[in-house]
Amino acid sequence: MEAADNQSLYHDPDTCQQARATLINPRRRVEAEFGWFPGVAPGTAMKAVEATSIGEVENLPLSGLALANALIMVASKVPPASMSELRRFVTKVVSAVEEAQLDQVVREINEDREIAGLPAISNEQITADAFQSRQHAWRRAVITALDQAPTAEMAEAMYELAKDAAGAHFFPRFLHEIIDDYALRAQPFLAKEVATAERLIEKARTLAGDRPDALPPIINALAALLITWEELTYPMQMSATLRGREDRDSENLAFMIRDLSIDLFNKHNLINESRQISEMVGSSFSALPQVAGAIAKDGIALDDLETQASAREAEISYAADVGKIFKTRLAISPSGLEWNGKVTALEDVRSVRWGGVNNSVNGIPTGTEYLISWNDGSQTTKVEFSNRRIFEAFIGCLWKALMEQIVSGILSHLRSGRALHAGNAIIKDTSVILRRKKFLGDEPAEYAWGDVTVTTFSGSFIINGPEGSKASAALSYRDVDNVHFIEMVVRYAFSKGITRLSDSFG
Repeated sequence: MEAADNQSLYHDPDTCQQARATLINPRRRVEAEFGWFPGVAPGTAMKAVEATSIGEVENLPLSGLALANALIMVASKVPPASMSELRRFVTKVVSAVEEAQLDQVVREINEDREIAGLPAISNEQITADAFQSRQHAWRRAVITALDQAPTAEMAEAMYELAKDAAGAHFFPRFLHEIIDDYALRAQPFLAKEVATAERLIEKARTLAGDRPDALPPIINALAALLITWEELTYPMQMSATLRGREDRDSENLAFMIRDLSIDLFNKHNLINESRQISEMVGSSFSALPQVAGAIAKDGIALDDLETQASAREAEISYAADVGKIFKTRLAISPSGLEWNGKVTALEDVRSVRWGGVNNSVNGIPTGTEYLISWNDGSQTTKVEFSNRRIFEAFIGCLWKALMEQIVSGILSHLRSGRALHAGNAIIKDTSVILRRKKFLGDEPAEYAWGDVTVTTFSGSFIINGPEGSKASAALSYRDVDNVHFIEMVVRYAFSKGITRLSDSFG
């Protein structure tokens, strides 16, 4: 009290009275001692107070609590001026806080008190509260320094700190606490990034079906967004993972973009775009085990699907030059059917037919004329030639390429209640209308599938009515669209005892 009265002659009296009030109150005195330099020589303590740069503090024999206090004092006077200086400041504070041990600090304070003739601290709760209050002060000081830095420098400093800690396999508790505060301050920016990602994803889904060529700029924009997101949130991702928690913002964004990758493949067969997006997500969220695990499984699945796609491409690809003198290219591949320079996409093919006719002159065989024809709903393409080897090779690929597509179309058509006109028969889901012979003509007659039989004769698929009905229909493989596939559906239904064609194949 006498010292306070004397100092008030040279300094602000109010300040001196506040200092006196702090020192004569047991609890507040302990807090002040925790905010000073316990165990440090007075000369060193004064140099720490007067320091104006991190470098000056680093040259002093300080550690633990004393070093942390000195660093935040410097930062309050001269904030870090660059990203590297900010990173250095936070690293030093985190390291100093990690060294600070309550028992050691209390021991040093009591040693100083003994020299000054003051009683030792005996209340453990007071010291625990003071130490916790000091930790809050360090935390506030670090966050203040981060807030004063430009956003880019703050984000880069935190990113590098988290990377260094993860690389050293040592992530101090105090760094977790700083990251928690940093995460709160990043929320407004993260919300904007999520909204931008949602718009890009919706646009990609809209364009994927009709304009896949327009996807690259959108995917590039998502890639740029993810790079920014990773740089900003990597500390939160790593902190959450190490503490067994969830970084929900990052996980939600990761799985939202992953869903786009899945849709691009499942709905539009865009395997390259799907893989690109999957790899982007895996790279940007590698610190999150749940995301990394899902992406790893996606990668394996895409590899398998790509292998299957390559096998299918080889299975349905064939090309040959047709003609003895003037050659015309006939080809089939996943990109479509090609004849005479015109390519019809496989998915556009509505119907196909093929077959051969044996020719002869005066009873002497002169060879077989083969025909292959397909229709895309607006135009029919017909190919006629006499090379059996080319015909059989091409038809083998054609069947594999279009069987599932056309059979699915037939079943869907019948399931909807519509009839299918094929030659002189009308195919329905549960019945078939044939032509029944009568005197001077014929008439339509409808029979359930369970009442008819089928056979093959002279290049046609024959459907016969019940015995004695004189009803039948001959569907020429060469001249009637999709007869090969209709036959497949009917025979499969018969083999399984199914009387409703649309129930074939599940």
